[in-house]
Amino acid sequence: MIFRAVVGIVFATVAPPARAGSISDADVLVIVHKHCTACHAASPTHESFREAPKNIVLESVADLKKHAGVVYVQTVQGRAMPLGNQTVMSELERAALGRWLKELH
Repeated sequence: MIFRAVVGIVFATVAPPARAGSISDADVLVIVHKHCTACHAASPTHESFREAPKNIVLESVADLKKHAGVVYVQTVQGRAMPLGNQTVMSELERAALGRWLKELH
């Protein structure tokens, strides 16, 4: 009986998410900066690139919105990006990015 009360208190104090499955712009930028901007930046830091591949810069929410279709296809559906998964993007990060991109429409 005491266990049930404690469990009930713990679950009652955890706030539900604002919207199931939603991800904030700030959260998606953390994912993109971790996995994409070494190459897809105005000034890439990846040793193989002097400019963003295909001129796709992904440094801001506006950039992501502009390239949403290609980011979704290449990163979420096809899993071709990040190239060779060099940054070890997790399936949870891909799913979160995909949810955010779908919420744009």
